[in-house]
Amino acid sequence: MNGQTIREQKSALRQQARQASAAYYAQKRAACSAALFQQLQKLPEFDTPSPVFCFVGTALEPDTLPILRFLLERSRPLAVPLCTGPGRMEARLIFSLSDLQPGHWGILEPAPGCPVLKKEQIGFALVPCLCCDPEGHRLGHGGGYYDRYLADAPFLWAVFCPEELLAGRVPTEAFDLTAPILLTGQRVLRLP
Repeated sequence: MNGQTIREQKSALRQQARQASAAYYAQKRAACSAALFQQLQKLPEFDTPSPVFCFVGTALEPDTLPILRFLLERSRPLAVPLCTGPGRMEARLIFSLSDLQPGHWGILEPAPGCPVLKKEQIGFALVPCLCCDPEGHRLGHGGGYYDRYLADAPFLWAVFCPEELLAGRVPTEAFDLTAPILLTGQRVLRLP
């Protein structure tokens, strides 16, 4: 793309995606979040008793609090991310929404006393993105937290990206992962 490096392409796309996400979620966050939740509930991978690892949505992402509430009300083991250092995070179990507190960049995360859930205990994960392409290449916020965490993950995961925020192509580097499942609110794509 115009002689730009992949990193520069990703940076430019990230800026565009932030603007598009801000405009989109300002108007359609509730409807989009409900549609994604409905799709999620139809996934057989989600409908198991195994522990779920789920992001806590920000203003530039779907609202995942209804998903968290749903899991907690059914006593499903639930973990959310806790940033532990630059580009590093771990899954921490929560037992109530009151276990969440503002953390890095104002994102709700588990209190420090919440126990760690090991990767091999997770059955399914819901992963955020700024945008994604139809091939499952996700563009995150640029910290590399999820790419590092998911690199050796033994569990299946899905990414949320509303149809309106799908990119034609997300530039990728060797460490970028492809989502096995993409939920758009209108369709479910299972990717190789």
